Amino acid sequence: MSEPRVEWRAEGIEKAYSGTPVLKGVSISLRAGEVVGLVGHNGAGKSTLLKCLSGAVQPDSGAMWFDGEKRQFSSPQEAIRLGVSTVYQELALLPNLTVTENIFLGEEQTRRGVLDSRAMRRQAEALVAEFDLAVDVTRRLGDYPVATRQLLEIAVATHRECKFLLLDEPTTSLESAQVEGFLALVRELSKERGIGILLIDHKLSELYAVADRIVALVDGEVRIDRPVADVPESAVIEAITGEPADEPTPAEQRPPRTENAEDATVTLRVSNLRNRDLEDVSLEARAGRVLGIYGLIGSGRTELLRTLMGLDPVDGGTIELFGRPYRPRNPSSAKAAGLAYLTEERKTDGIIPLRDSVDNIVLPIVDRFTKARILLQPAAMAKQGARYMDMVRVRGNRAAPVSSLSGGNQQKVLLARVLAQEPQILLLDEPTKGVDIGVKVEIHQLLRALAAERGLTVVVVSSEEEEILAVADDVAIFNDGFCTGEVRSASDLSEADLRKAAWSDA
Repeated sequence: MSEPRVEWRAEGIEKAYSGTPVLKGVSISLRAGEVVGLVGHNGAGKSTLLKCLSGAVQPDSGAMWFDGEKRQFSSPQEAIRLGVSTVYQELALLPNLTVTENIFLGEEQTRRGVLDSRAMRRQAEALVAEFDLAVDVTRRLGDYPVATRQLLEIAVATHRECKFLLLDEPTTSLESAQVEGFLALVRELSKERGIGILLIDHKLSELYAVADRIVALVDGEVRIDRPVADVPESAVIEAITGEPADEPTPAEQRPPRTENAEDATVTLRVSNLRNRDLEDVSLEARAGRVLGIYGLIGSGRTELLRTLMGLDPVDGGTIELFGRPYRPRNPSSAKAAGLAYLTEERKTDGIIPLRDSVDNIVLPIVDRFTKARILLQPAAMAKQGARYMDMVRVRGNRAAPVSSLSGGNQQKVLLARVLAQEPQILLLDEPTKGVDIGVKVEIHQLLRALAAERGLTVVVVSSEEEEILAVADDVAIFNDGFCTGEVRSASDLSEADLRKAAWSDA
């Protein structure tokens, strides 16, 4: 059988920001009906390459051929017209509009000069049914969780006569069952509809499940471009991290710990906690240990952290902090009590995009850097910010707006922010969301060390079973707003155990 014709290829793509090279002569191709998995460490240039391919950013040099014709997309709109759709990690659909309005945004249908709402609604219903999305197309998009919006954005992208689909970390907001459905969708779109798909994903297991070819991008250069059958996962990991893949796993790298949880002091006790999202939650967290909280979206896992921080009210039940009654009034009172919180959504609740990394880190503790309660002390702020950025190994231009950093490095800046508050209890919601394999290991090791060596209480919410088992000492399962209070040792659990407990009836 002859090799399929190359439908789209880019050669020698280069891009620099403020004189710093991000892409260094990258060449990549994508064929109709092919899935190419793109991996690389945070800051490797994956998202920048995607933007160059989609017309959102113009490369400094290089060329692109589309359907045998040399072409450079001047804008995303031109790319879409020619059949190239892109779904970024940060969603672009508008939450204040209805599902139907989002699907036809910029392509509204009219009849005799008037919007044909009935026709658009019928087509929208057919589209969501085709993608097996249980949504009411007349409702606001913002009424649905991030995972649903992610899948809907993919549906909208393929709706527009799509020939090529570029996906940037599409599974970061999806749970295990949803990921399986998404991967099945990728197979269908590529093999049955003939759509060429470029899939950025930091989870190699997902890429190896669907990709025909793996491309590894390292420091702005292509290090691997081979069929998946010809390259083992270990070789990809070694290329990305620069270290052999047979290094100890995160679980094996754990520092010494208290094997008996009963010997550790209870610092946080929640008993029969209730509010609009929590039906009945009980659990304990202990000093020097990492408590992993696992559950499906909407199970109450994030809502518990919000309640502990005073963002959501307490309608019933009790909270004890260091053996004393605790009822947070607001985030300031929670911070004063020794808690620090890392939000799941870094774009909406986390970073101040136009400020630099130091400003983002010291914002909650800026009162420590004032003189006579009026004048700020920039040198002291910069020193403190650098200390914590070094601790979490932030890469990139630290003096530029934090939005110029890669997504993973933005996440590390936010982690530096909570550490700079010097809390006794860390509340972390999806702390490795959207980061690459190497950075994830670094963060896991740091959290383990903070617990074991500094005696911090670390509470980690994660939708990844593998992460819960790698970083946690103890695990609490949330199910539909309930947590029974049973905290089990992570060493006694498997990924299957977590799924079974989270998906069973409460």
